[in-house]
Amino acid sequence: MGLHRQAAARQLVRGLHRFAPPRAGARRQRGTGHLARRGARRCGAHCGDPRPDVSQRVVVLGGGPAGDVAALRAAQLGAQTTLIERAELGGTCLNWGCIPTKSLLAGADLLRKIRNAADFGIKVPEPVIDFPRMMQRKEENVLKMRNGVSAACKRHKVDVVRAQGIVDGDAVAAGGARYEYDHLIVCTGTEPSGLPDVDMEHPCVVTSNGILRLEKLPEHLLVIGGGVVGCEFASLFIALGARVTVVEMLPQILAGVDSRIVQQFRRFVEKEGIVFYAGRTLASVDYTERSVTAHLDDGTNIDADLMLISVGRRAQTRGIGLEDAGVVVDERDHVVVDEMLQTANPHIWGAGDCIGGLQLAHLGSAEGGRAVENALQHTVMPMDRTVVPSCIYTHPEIAMVGHNPETAKQAGIDVKTGQARYLGNGKALGEGEPDGIAQLYANATTDQLVGATVMGVHAVEIIHEVGVAISDGLTMDDLGAVIHAHPTVSELIMDSAEQGEGVAPYLS
Repeated sequence: MGLHRQAAARQLVRGLHRFAPPRAGARRQRGTGHLARRGARRCGAHCGDPRPDVSQRVVVLGGGPAGDVAALRAAQLGAQTTLIERAELGGTCLNWGCIPTKSLLAGADLLRKIRNAADFGIKVPEPVIDFPRMMQRKEENVLKMRNGVSAACKRHKVDVVRAQGIVDGDAVAAGGARYEYDHLIVCTGTEPSGLPDVDMEHPCVVTSNGILRLEKLPEHLLVIGGGVVGCEFASLFIALGARVTVVEMLPQILAGVDSRIVQQFRRFVEKEGIVFYAGRTLASVDYTERSVTAHLDDGTNIDADLMLISVGRRAQTRGIGLEDAGVVVDERDHVVVDEMLQTANPHIWGAGDCIGGLQLAHLGSAEGGRAVENALQHTVMPMDRTVVPSCIYTHPEIAMVGHNPETAKQAGIDVKTGQARYLGNGKALGEGEPDGIAQLYANATTDQLVGATVMGVHAVEIIHEVGVAISDGLTMDDLGAVIHAHPTVSELIMDSAEQGEGVAPYLS
């Protein structure tokens, strides 16, 4: 361990008795500011922060992750709350995104484990895929989650209106009635984008919505768009036995992810059989009754029986009266808000995917809660997006928080990196998952953590430790001094921090 680490450990133990570890110093004290704000947010009337009068009327337009949380938080704060949703509660995430796809991906991961059972000394016959049952299980999980949202709304006495809402002055018209508001929270979300030169109505062409309604597995899936959604579906269908080809117009798939991580990721998934064409565009498509032929700009021709168009999403903000109410909607159809999430109309606020930025359910939920609290004058503060984890549920998983070296450079931050590979982690090896790497990024001058990227099994679970560390202002040395249980995949974070500090027993 070395004298350096022993001294740090003694300091940490002594600090526990005073609830303020001395080795964290001023940075730790500064880092607890967000905890004080969070306490103020939750304490309510008994802490001297009066709850709003019930005469405050809050209408939430859109019942996805942002809208659900906005409505429930408004009700918690005592407002008379109406939630208007034209389709199903839970929005894209619950019905067409996060929840159904993760249910299917869990089946794909189980299939991989069964196929590798012989490596563990377990002999099983080749598994048979019951695709209709996989799809049915996905719907069962969606229904359970959707019922949970409905129950929460009922418990908090949120009035749920199932109809298309149109903003009409100081009210929202829906289902033949008008719902007047003191504050309107716009959370209308997004829908998958199509391509103008592609027949989006052809039976062999689907978006991320349509692919969740398949009745049988495709033989060859062609994915147009190598972003998060495209790569997740590629990872799913390659495991289920389909041939998979991904076409991405940018030079790198998974734009925004550390390029070195992406290079390693490609090597792993290409071994599984996924074929990538990066830096290529779709020139034209020929159609038959049961197949398509995609012609790329370099002359490559790709035949497939299913083509997934996964090229982004479009905000659902036009034609619902927002502009007439004084709300600015930009050229990408995003509702324009300030740092407080308020629009140009002081009584209308925005949250979630419809305001642009990262399209993440958990970020939308945080924005929904923040918009309501600001609207009702409850611990008013700007929306803080400093620590927002991003997760990609491929195999292997990828999870990120904060900066990577490329974004840090753009922000003028010189970083140092600490890293540890899954191949040296006993728990990962025991699970048969040796592919992956954990990387921490810290300010090279101050040692303060600014970001992390983890690729490998359980990456989407262990990334939050780094998020907490960044939020609390910890240094790489601070994080490396926290004793992690062995053997765990999580100890890769400690190993990465120690490697970055040059004190890792096995890596430095």
